[in-house]
Amino acid sequence: MKRCPHCRERFQDNVSTCPYCDGPLETIEPLIQIISVKQNKKEQSNIKPGKTWKGFSIPIITTIILAGILFTISQINYFHKNTEQVTEIKPMQIDAPDASTLVNTSISEPALSPDPLKTLTTTINLYNNAFALCSSGKCTDPQKAIEYLDEAIKLKPDLAEAYNIRGNADGDLGQHRRAIDDYNEAIRLNPNYARAYYNRGLTYSNLGQYQQAIEDYNEAIRLNIENTSVYHNRGKAYLIQGNKELGCRDAQKACELGDCKLLEDAKSKKACP
Repeated sequence: MKRCPHCRERFQDNVSTCPYCDGPLETIEPLIQIISVKQNKKEQSNIKPGKTWKGFSIPIITTIILAGILFTISQINYFHKNTEQVTEIKPMQIDAPDASTLVNTSISEPALSPDPLKTLTTTINLYNNAFALCSSGKCTDPQKAIEYLDEAIKLKPDLAEAYNIRGNADGDLGQHRRAIDDYNEAIRLNPNYARAYYNRGLTYSNLGQYQQAIEDYNEAIRLNIENTSVYHNRGKAYLIQGNKELGCRDAQKACELGDCKLLEDAKSKKACP
């Protein structure tokens, strides 16, 4: 796994430069992979037939319960570290993520499970499958990502992050109105979800609704998104509206953060001093 030290975004190992600020990436320690349900079953196959719970002492049972709780907490922490994704309105060319990073979980697993731990693990695996397909800024297989996320949402309908990434996949398929519906739901579930505001702003820009886009960029900035893309895109929206003062100010801010393309373009057109 790699990370941009400037934007603090995470990317797959095969991404060489940050798609948002074009800066170099640094290698970070790999996150602990989620143990699939199938692997657990394989490990449990070593238990000799005929062994029953009656043969275990109370301390062993307590240890197993505590281990299960700690495992669940660790998976939730891992899950939340990988829930934010930003899409870029500017064209990018990024290699597809390595197929080996995908978790081997089938979307045909039952939508409901009586085992809460199994349900949580399945939800995380489905989410990670979709995230791997869309972690480079543009989904390599948006339809497949949507299928994974549909199943994850069935298991956990209040998963705001799943709606956010599904909105990105919708946009990659040209379904911009459906994308906005997904971003709306993500924001309803988490009113402080800065990435969802930013991604909805990008979609409004694609639809030519620049005032709505600016309002979403404002909210994303208020919620502490500080990277070149948000200032670049808000500045571009201002300039399209004819607001040179605010547009040039954002273009200058984006340049200070490492992206001077908008400022240089505006200067060449005499829009900015």
